[in-house]
Amino acid sequence: MGVMWSQDSGYATERRRWETTHTEFGPPGRSLVFQEFPLMVYRAKRAETGGKPILEHHIVGNEQEERNLLSRGFVRGPEQAIARLEYQEQELARAAAERAYADQRMSDKAKQEAAAVDESTIAHLGEIKETPIRRRVRADADRLARQREAGRRWREKQKSPKEQS
Repeated sequence: MGVMWSQDSGYATERRRWETTHTEFGPPGRSLVFQEFPLMVYRAKRAETGGKPILEHHIVGNEQEERNLLSRGFVRGPEQAIARLEYQEQELARAAAERAYADQRMSDKAKQEAAAVDESTIAHLGEIKETPIRRRVRADADRLARQREAGRRWREKQKSPKEQS
C-alpha cells in the first residue's frame, strides 16, 4: 500500500520543483529543455596494487568549472576517462622501452649518471637531462695580450671625454 502525499506538503512541493512532467504531486516545476549544466566529469586512476581502474568524479555547474577540471585531466564520460588512462599507460610503457633501448648505447659514465638520477626519484623518467660538458680552452699568451691592450684602449677612451669637459 502506497503513501498518499498532499499536494501542499513539503515533500510534494520539493518533488514538483524537480519534475518535468505532470505527476500525482502536481504540475511540473521545470521545463523540458536541454540544460548542459550541471554536468559530471570523470578521471580514472589505478590503485597502487594495480587492478581495475578507479573512477573519480566531480559535478560542475558551469563552463568555467568544466574547463578548470578538464585542464586537470578530467573528461566528460567514464568510458573516455578509462580510455585516457589506458593511453597514458601505453605512452609511459613506450617511453620506458625507448629509454631502455637508448641506455644500451650509452657510455659507462653516462650509465652511472642515469643510474644515479633513477635512484633519486621513484617516478619513471623517460628522459634524463643532459649534463653539460664544459670544455676548457687554453688561453694563449697572444690572445691575452690583445685582450689586455683592448681593455686599456677602452679605459683611455672612456677617460678622454671626461677630461675635455
